Amino acid sequence: MAARQGDHEGEAVRLSTVHQAKGLEYGVVFVIMLCDGLFPSARAMETEEGEEEERRLFYVAVTRAKDELYLSHPRLRMGKGGDAWQTPSRFLNELNRDLVNVWRVKGAGGLGDWG
Repeated sequence: MAARQGDHEGEAVRLSTVHQAKGLEYGVVFVIMLCDGLFPSARAMETEEGEEEERRLFYVAVTRAKDELYLSHPRLRMGKGGDAWQTPSRFLNELNRDLVNVWRVKGAGGLGDWG
């Protein structure tokens, strides 16, 4: 979840779950896989209480960054049943647009712009 200057000489990357990151802060944080069905999870979306708990976890994730925060989601995800188009997490739409810079990454291998 985060990159930081750690216990080793130079910079290090620490991978973490949102649950493990509670109470910690990092200079730079990357939160990945922000798709409906993943974050919030499909199971959490079944109930209002479950979705609210996921929203609280999202808040934990985005407030771990001291300097830089990067939120990302794939447009397409490979799975056992084949490739599937992904819907960005509903939580991304709840962010203040004045605080967000959207970057669109062009695909490799002639796939073009996915966004």
